[in-house]
Amino acid sequence: MKNKILFINPPQSCSANLKHNSLKFPLGFLYMGGILEKNGFEVKILDCPVHYRKRTKVNNKTVKIGLFPEDIEKVIREFQPDIIGLSCAYTAYESDSFELIELIKRINDKILIIVGGAHASANPEYVLRNKNIDITVIGEGEETILEIANKYPKKSLNEIKGIGFRDKNKIKVNPRRERIKNLDENKAAWHLIDMNLYFKHPDNSIATMRSPSVDIITSRGCPGNCVFCSIRTVWGRVWYGRSAKNIADELEFLNKKYKVKQFRIFDDNMTLDKKRTIDLCNEIIERKLDIRWDTPNGVAFWTLDEEVLKKMKKAGCYRITFGIESCSLITQKYIKKDVDLKKINNLINLCHKIGIWICASLIIGFPYETLEEIKKTKDYIINSRLNFVFLYIAQPYQGTDLYDDFKKENLIPEFKNESNVIRSKYNTKYLTNEKLNELRASILKRFQTNRIIYYLNPWIFYKDFLSKIRNLEDLKYILKNFYNFAFIIPE
Repeated sequence: MKNKILFINPPQSCSANLKHNSLKFPLGFLYMGGILEKNGFEVKILDCPVHYRKRTKVNNKTVKIGLFPEDIEKVIREFQPDIIGLSCAYTAYESDSFELIELIKRINDKILIIVGGAHASANPEYVLRNKNIDITVIGEGEETILEIANKYPKKSLNEIKGIGFRDKNKIKVNPRRERIKNLDENKAAWHLIDMNLYFKHPDNSIATMRSPSVDIITSRGCPGNCVFCSIRTVWGRVWYGRSAKNIADELEFLNKKYKVKQFRIFDDNMTLDKKRTIDLCNEIIERKLDIRWDTPNGVAFWTLDEEVLKKMKKAGCYRITFGIESCSLITQKYIKKDVDLKKINNLINLCHKIGIWICASLIIGFPYETLEEIKKTKDYIINSRLNFVFLYIAQPYQGTDLYDDFKKENLIPEFKNESNVIRSKYNTKYLTNEKLNELRASILKRFQTNRIIYYLNPWIFYKDFLSKIRNLEDLKYILKNFYNFAFIIPE
């Protein structure tokens, strides 16, 4: 009899002020589930945080959102898995994973426990200090989990590439597994989750033009060398993309099977291959798919031009995000990202002309960044033609060059579990965390105030807002955004 595999995304600790957590579809589990089912294994996914109404008070500042321990225990006892895989995407969520692992071991200490995600990939030895964990998966999980499932418990797991494990009380880390080059081979097993749970989650429609919406990924990896990026510990520095036809097949399937009307493409560099981008847009247009999509994680802006943007707009792209990160040349050099602001500004102007909303992600709080350098980013944000800004504070995630620099400067005396990109607990060489949090809030409020004043000019309001109205749906989206922009104060 083949092993039964249960994937669990643990309940998530977050601020008690939040009414609900951010929605994330468990794409990693869906892809691993797909390859396991294809090979005859029985698979179940338990995504605890999607049950956002279930909240457990941790203390006055923190709640845990997701299924209660008794809910999880019931599933484990009924399904009786041989293997449980847990996700731990970031260091901040490690304690949530460890707490769940302790519960699993109390239920059945014979279950093989595997932990994957960026945190486990970045520092498998650190994660394996928890002796209840049997294996950490490093990098992509599909082929690794399949090999583990095929071998456990009758064959040795010691020679499996891409894992960390404990051998006679000693932690060992095997060589990384080769990257999956043909991403078309494995398909996400969407039937393993209850789509209605995700469609009914408040975060599914807050910022979207249409609903229901889903997350998808069309490529893996990024050729960049950004010092703050932790995802490279999973995907590496080489980019591989799914074919345009394969992506369009999935879009069409989700649109027809589940009535999905909008897609969030969570690639790190969705537009890196210009031909693939145009081919995908042509597939969507030729199939007459009535969908909308955006790129929350950003795009490879250096491949974009008027031809590509017009094609994207015609294929349903209504919002694009540019990963600018910093507007200081000194900071850009430090983070190893060369951003041509003139090129960005030209693209922003093009997007307004074509009718695409423009977002940008920026980061402050690098260890050697001064107030003067942050001011350059601030000035750009306030004076730009951006519609929306996502401003974050740099966090020293393990496995990144940024972490090494924070460590070298003795800026991480201890790991701060409650620190995040919105409210940091880490000081830099020149600024305290309190000052950074204050700066972030003040920059966003200034941006918000300036936009309102800026849009009082009828001509500017037309060019940057009203020019995007092509139909009633666009008008409704503008009214929704204007309300959020004017009356909801950013965190």
